[in-house]
Amino acid sequence: SQDELKAMIAYVTEHGYGTTSKTYVRGLLAALNWVTGATAVSPITGTSLGRPVTGMDASSEHGRAYEALYPTSDPALWKVTQDNGQDYTLAVEHTLMWVTGGDMGLAVPADWPWPQDR
Repeated sequence: SQDELKAMIAYVTEHGYGTTSKTYVRGLLAALNWVTGATAVSPITGTSLGRPVTGMDASSEHGRAYEALYPTSDPALWKVTQDNGQDYTLAVEHTLMWVTGGDMGLAVPADWPWPQDR
């Protein structure tokens, strides 16, 4: 839900995300801010939809993030990883997998305030 996504943004902004790199946290926040509409441009393809992000949009961007992890991908996608670092792209990929309900992706921090705790 949007409330959970915004709670994750607030938590990660205040506490970080475990022992991961700042580059990973930057990618995580870029993905979450895009999905919630806080930023208009998608974190990997640089697409501006002009409307709220749907599950299909997030799933598509997730696929592009996965592709961007490999030097044999579309040169424009690989450039995102080169410019921002592998941790950034990996974080976007993990975050969008989490957002779309994938089996893997982010792990919610142990001390994260679940909705029933807020």
